[in-house]
Amino acid sequence: MKQLSVAVCLMWFSAFVNAEVLPSSIEINKKTLQQCSKTEIKALLFVDVGRAALFTSDCGKLPDLTSERQLSFIYHREFEADDFIEASETLLQRNLSQDEYKAIESELTLFNKSYQAVSVGDRYDIRLTAEGLSLIKNGTVISHSKSTLLGNQYYQIWFGNKPFNSKLKQALLNP
Repeated sequence: MKQLSVAVCLMWFSAFVNAEVLPSSIEINKKTLQQCSKTEIKALLFVDVGRAALFTSDCGKLPDLTSERQLSFIYHREFEADDFIEASETLLQRNLSQDEYKAIESELTLFNKSYQAVSVGDRYDIRLTAEGLSLIKNGTVISHSKSTLLGNQYYQIWFGNKPFNSKLKQALLNP
């Protein structure tokens, strides 16, 4: 019985780890984005939040970001949709001038309406292409904005002067 319990635990752990693998590259509109970096996300130095990976068309340009990019997150904790909405609004206000924030505010509100709660193992991808900004949950596009202004500004959440997490920013931009 003990061996069966160990086997079940190992199978569960293996499934969890395999589900968490981020690809080395992704294809978008016949273009390839390479995974340039990945890192764990910690809060308060020890709380395991998840993993993040940055994909761009030219990893050699880091710490500068290319025009087409994707930031992927796999969560190790549950979060409510409102957590994402509140964090994005707060961090964008912190990183943009008042005029810059006003220029994207209505488009941001529309984009953020589609956020959904996440459970352990869920994945969010935030993708910027020539067609605009997309929010993808577990492989399904749940929000899209054609505004490239919003798309470029949205990445200030993680890569602005006052980012969500400075260690995350450094790990992703300086692998």
